[in-house]
Amino acid sequence: MRLDEIIQQHAKTLSPAHQAEVFDFVLFLEQKQTQHTMINNQQQRKDRLKNALDKAVALDIFANIDGVVWQNEQRQDRNIGYDE
Repeated sequence: MRLDEIIQQHAKTLSPAHQAEVFDFVLFLEQKQTQHTMINNQQQRKDRLKNALDKAVALDIFANIDGVVWQNEQRQDRNIGYDE
C-alpha cells in the first residue's frame, strides 16, 4: 500500500475537525516546499550569474582600454545638426 493511501486510511478515522487540521498541515507543507524550491531557483540563478561574471572578468576584454580616455571621448560635444 502506498503512503498516501495509508495516510488517507488514518485520516478517515479522525473527526472532521482533526481531518481539517491534517488538511491544513498538508497545505502548510506544500507552501514550505514551494518556498524551498523558489529559494533553490534563486540560488541557482545567482550562481549562474556569478559564473558568467567570473568568465567575463577572466576574458579581460577592457585590458587595452584607458577608461579615462574612453570617458573623455564619450563626453565630447557633438554637432547634432542645429543651425547656430
